[in-house]
Amino acid sequence: MNEQKKNRVAAALTVNAIILVVILAAVLIYTMSAIVIKTKEKRELQVEIARYEQLIKDGEKTLEDLQSDEHLLYLALKYGYVFQPGTAN
Repeated sequence: MNEQKKNRVAAALTVNAIILVVILAAVLIYTMSAIVIKTKEKRELQVEIARYEQLIKDGEKTLEDLQSDEHLLYLALKYGYVFQPGTAN
């Protein structure tokens, strides 16, 4: 192998290694952000579960109260449901 061919092979290996590192870093960043998002959602759900357990324990809310139209309307509005104009609600 002559010197020019060795240099080309070395340059190709270097470029391929850099591309591999960049791709692995992108995958790592995506995975870490997905983990952070899922952890946040899990924490929010645990807080919500604890809140409902406390409400049930305190006796302030019964199953009938949680299934009432007022409570369901509150939850619908809280999570972004938008009533269409002109519909009977």
